[in-house]
Parts: sequence; C-alpha cells; structure tokens
Amino acid sequence: MMPEAYPPLGMALIAGVLLKAGHEITVVDAIGEAPEQTNEIHPYINSDKLPEGKQLLTLGLSNEEIAARIPADTEVITISCMFTFNWIADRDLLNFLHTRFPDAVYVAGGESISGSAEQCLRQCEPLSICAIGEGEETMVHLLDAMYEQGDLSKVAGIVYKQDGQIVKNPRRARVKNLEEIPFPAWELFPVHNYQKQKRSDESETVEVSLPLIATRGCPFVCTFCTSPDMWGTRYYMRSPEHVIAEIEHIKEKFNATIIEFFDLTAIIKKDWIIKFSKLLLEKNLDIAWRIPAGTRSEAIDSEVAYYLKKSGCYRITYAPESGSPRLLKLIKKKVNLDNMLRSIKDSKKQGMLVELNMILGLPDETHGDIWKTTWFLMKCAMLGVDSAPLHMFRPYPGSALFNRVLEENKIQVDNDDDLVDSLLTIVSSYENSTSSWEVTYYNDNISKAWYEFYYRMILLSFHASRYILRPSNIVQSGRNILTNNYKNSFERSLAQQVIHMRESYRGFRQFFRLKPNKRYFWKVYTPVNIFKEVKYRLGLK
Repeated sequence: MMPEAYPPLGMALIAGVLLKAGHEITVVDAIGEAPEQTNEIHPYINSDKLPEGKQLLTLGLSNEEIAARIPADTEVITISCMFTFNWIADRDLLNFLHTRFPDAVYVAGGESISGSAEQCLRQCEPLSICAIGEGEETMVHLLDAMYEQGDLSKVAGIVYKQDGQIVKNPRRARVKNLEEIPFPAWELFPVHNYQKQKRSDESETVEVSLPLIATRGCPFVCTFCTSPDMWGTRYYMRSPEHVIAEIEHIKEKFNATIIEFFDLTAIIKKDWIIKFSKLLLEKNLDIAWRIPAGTRSEAIDSEVAYYLKKSGCYRITYAPESGSPRLLKLIKKKVNLDNMLRSIKDSKKQGMLVELNMILGLPDETHGDIWKTTWFLMKCAMLGVDSAPLHMFRPYPGSALFNRVLEENKIQVDNDDDLVDSLLTIVSSYENSTSSWEVTYYNDNISKAWYEFYYRMILLSFHASRYILRPSNIVQSGRNILTNNYKNSFERSLAQQVIHMRESYRGFRQFFRLKPNKRYFWKVYTPVNIFKEVKYRLGLK
C-alpha cells in the first residue's frame, strides 16, 4: 500500500519568499511530478534490516530525472528533509546531484535537518549548509551573503562547513508577524498531480487539495516531539481574516476544493476558531477542510463542533498519544482524557470523521499503561471514532526522548541501520503490521514479544468494538471498500487484503482449471490424469 503524499508546504513558502526577494528559482517537486512512480534506493537493498526480497523505494522522480530538470547554470541547490527516515533517500540524491553539478552549493532544511544538522553534514560530503528552524528569512539572508561574498558567520540560523570544521551560528529569532510572509508559491508546483493518488477520505471528484498553516509553534513541550527544538514554545497566530484571504487565493487560482491545516496545535482559542468558521460561512467559499485538534481538546465543545461542521470541516484529528494519565504526565503531554472524550462526543454528534493519533512503545510505558490505552480506545470506539492509527515510538532527532535514548546508547546517530529501522517501523505502522522485519524497541519494561501481542490486541479491540457496538459501520465499511472511497487507513488495509485474497483465489482457480493442453489430450479427467496435470503445472517431472 503506497503512502499518501502531500504538496510540500514548507518549500512552497520558501519559494514565495525567494521570489519576493527577487531571486530566480526553479522548483523540482519530485513527488508531485510523478506521484505514482517508485524507485529503488540502490545502496541499501541488502540491508540486514530488510526482509528477504524487499527493497527500499522512493516515491516520485528518480535521481536522474530530478537532475535533468535542474538548469545547468544552477548555483545553489536546496532540499527539504522533514522526517528522519527520509534522510537515506535525500543523502543518496545529494551525492548523485554532486556528480552532475559539482560546483553548486548544497543547502538542506526541514524539521529533521534542524534536529540533526551536524550529523547530516558529517554523513554527506556535498552538503555544506543546513538551515535550522524557520527557513524563510534564513534562506534570503543566506543567499544575499553568498552572492555578495559576505561572511556566513553573520547569517543566523545555519550550521555549515568551513575549513573542514562544522560551525554552528546562533539561532534566528522567530517570525512574529506571520502575515508578512507571502502566500506559498503553488504556481511553481504541479499541485493537480497530487490528485492522481486518492486520499483515504476524499471522493473521486476532488480536483485539488492544498495544505495551509494558520499558526506556528506549540506552547507545549511533549518529550517525543521535535517542535520545541524546531519552533520553540512561542505560539503565533494569523488573524482569521488573513487565513480566509489565503483560502480565497488558492481556491480562485488553483480551484482548491479541500483545505488541510498542517498546524501543530491548531485549536487553542475558542473565539478564534468560531470567528474563522463564521467568516467561512459569510464568504460562502464552498470548500471542505480538515484540521488537527492538537492537545487543547477542551476548546472543542458542542458550540465549536457545530460551527466547524457547518463551515465545511469534515475531519478532525485528536492526539491523545496514550490512554494512561501516568504516561501522559511523564511525556509532558498536557491533555485531559475525560475532556477529550467529551470533545470527541461533540464532534461525532455533528457528523465529523474523527481520527486519533496513538503511540505504542514509549520508553517508560508499562503493561498497565497499555491496558489503560486499550480501554481508552474501546471507549472512543463506543463514541464512534472512525480511525486510530497505532504508531510505534521512534526517537526523532531534536526531541527530548531522542537525547535520552542517545545517552543510553540505544541509538547510534551515524548508523544507517537505525535509519532503515526508523523507515520500516513507520511503514509497518501505516500497514498495521509489525511482523515483516525486526523492529527496534526502546522500552526496558516490556519485551518484543509482548509488544507484538499488544500491537495486534489493541487494533483488534478497537476495530472489533467499532463493528460490534455499531453494526452500521460494517455496512458502511463494506460500501466504502467496494466503491474505493475509504474513510480511514483501516479500510484501505482491508481493501488491500480483499484484493490479495481475490487475486489468490483467481490464481487458485486458474491453477486448477484442468483443461486439456498440448501435453495431455484426454477428455475425461481421471484421478491419475489430474495428478499428472498438477505435476505438469508445478514443473515437476
């Protein structure tokens, strides 16, 4: 099952800023130009972490195709790496591009780069500069310094190589007025191509779905999250009017019919979200939109849920991470589970699709915590929650838990096997399976065998509760699978299983479709002749 891909909001924002600053830029959106194409990552096909016969693949254009789209006189090449498991492919790409553009300066940015800049600079010879944190102002000042032969030591927010040493400049101050940043330059990206891969909750008629961010930062300091390192804890919001203006812009220019909010913590102030919803209704923009709820679920009560749904919000994602108050306190996740259940009830009452983000395998987790999570998810199923993806814990560079497992020597920053393991665990969580490879766990309290049991037990308990307590879900899921109009990742997984079973059944029937062939010309099949036919089809003498 191929993962869903989204238009690159960060790069579109940087492109808009560079255009405003007068720079000539070329955008190569490798995934957007070939959203259904896959390519093998050659150096790692024999990794011990990979199951026999499996490969690591990238989505989108190949390295050769990317290079062919870059103008020959390009002076600076930048890439974005949001997630650690992408680094293997990104490093492979940088090394390849360096063979084609040896004189170019290579710059990398993104959340993963911000948390592991020095490691990335050591691991990739062509890479010479990493942008840390927000990249808009940093990229403008960096290019100005490079073209004016200026001193890179004066460019805040970068880590770079100089005379064989790695130099780390001070962090750049956060952008306080988000409305000064130009709208994303989506005109440079093949945004319509992303609809070639159908989302799990969108109909076939959707033309364009584009991401948007209304806020930056998060006031919380969850230990598994990279946000405190990437953004800090200052929380800045755009006005509802400015966000509406961007929606009007992308709807008019790109015919966007779905807006996806990518905020870390989108709903904190009740007054803001109600005002935004009312403005949407006044403008009569006729769009659908989806939003993550973040941690302040108490901001979504019956009134907020009413306006969300009425203004076009069809899907909302909550992030409890665990059903254990004890564990939530340890990871500094400031969420009240009782308030979240009340909020979920209000959202479902309005008819919205509700999804939960859950994490299994946190370092301090105990058996008791897991059983509390299981019971919490069963209660959520009783309320009608549609999906609850269960993700195995991965230590993200820049997070507090990453620093902890690093100190405990449970991870090696320069070990490619750890990167491969991170990638495979993400994929395994997406496909609801952990049995295809050896997964690394960072918890000393619970064994691997128990985690494999709990993983399946939790998913089974949640989905069994959904279907037993609400039989209408069986009919709805069956209809969604038959029409390829999935409402959650579980239905996508079921559809894939149905396809595999159907193909296996067809193969079985084809195998035993005992008709005369050029070797045997009998008209009546006797047991002996059937035995001979089976041997022939198996290639046995």
